[in-house]
Amino acid sequence: MNRHLLTLGALLLSPAAFAQEGGGGAEVVSPMNSSMLVKMNTSISTTSSKPGDRITGMLIDPRELRGVVIEGKVDRADHAILGFSFDRIIVGGKVIPIQSHLVSLTSSKGNEGRDDLDNRIRIEGVGIIAFGTATAVDEGAEVRITAWKR
Repeated sequence: MNRHLLTLGALLLSPAAFAQEGGGGAEVVSPMNSSMLVKMNTSISTTSSKPGDRITGMLIDPRELRGVVIEGKVDRADHAILGFSFDRIIVGGKVIPIQSHLVSLTSSKGNEGRDDLDNRIRIEGVGIIAFGTATAVDEGAEVRITAWKR
């Protein structure tokens, strides 16, 4: 029974790591890995983007942060490799620096594991690697990231 209570407590408390108190006391992002789902507001591709280009998205998950803006940059745009990361979350005008790592991609057309050119992709340390000559992530695509406080 104690094991079930501990499990239930962990499930109930984990969203609290993301919640923001009215006074701003609680943490928005855990110092450890936090899974987040981002809807892209910016389209990027290996043919039109270059390293340093800024990108934006809107958090979908965790629910406590739904609608919050997340920003980042293109790290690499080279042939069939597109790398990008998010480096800050903006909550109520407050900028929270983060680091992030891309975990998965669902194209803006709803195709999981494919880019917006309909290429199969895989996620590596450098970013998205497409099985094609170019790759693109359009506005509306959803990316799953792991993020932590910087």
